[in-house]
Amino acid sequence: MVASFLLGLLGSLGHCVGMCSAIIILFDRQPIFQNKLAWVFAHAGRITTYTLLGFIFGAFGQTLWSFGNLQAVLSILFAIIAFYMASAFIGLTPSPELLFSSWIGRWGKLIRGYKPASLLSPYLLGLLWGLLPCGLILTALVTAVASKSAWLGGLNMLVFGIATIPSLYAVKWLAARSHTRTWSRSLASLVMMFFGFQFAMRGFATLGLVNHFMLGSFMLW
Repeated sequence: MVASFLLGLLGSLGHCVGMCSAIIILFDRQPIFQNKLAWVFAHAGRITTYTLLGFIFGAFGQTLWSFGNLQAVLSILFAIIAFYMASAFIGLTPSPELLFSSWIGRWGKLIRGYKPASLLSPYLLGLLWGLLPCGLILTALVTAVASKSAWLGGLNMLVFGIATIPSLYAVKWLAARSHTRTWSRSLASLVMMFFGFQFAMRGFATLGLVNHFMLGSFMLW
């Protein structure tokens, strides 16, 4: 859960500013978003979608982890995904968002054609916002799968979503400060690398190649 919070907080400083600035501008042009409460509803909708996705992916992970003989393979697979996401975050590998470019285009057309009429509308827009394919969200969903629990997966994504709010409210200020985005991407990448290292070691320990490591009552791997 700490990894989800740090990923949301640090990752949003670099990634969301670039990815979501156009969305913020698009929403801001709608008259209803002159009401600050509309933004609260939009973020609530976005976080609702994240939480539901976390619940679904957590349940999926819970099913996968129930197969004991797959635990080592899954741990190493999640480690590879985490390392790839970390490298994509700092531009060393292609972003997974490229796989969803056509989906992103259709999403944009849908949003541009929607005319919000009441405060329920920003919430619905927020639900759709949460479905926008995004490398940062895909990375956070890895933590949901790895939580091995539907409820923990949902809670991880709830924490992640809440942690992204400050950056999205300050998107215009942050967009003009590229140095802030650079170091935040680097720190978020380190969080994911640590997460990947932890799962790689857990997989190796399950295979008997290394010993499990306990930090007090907490099994680090």
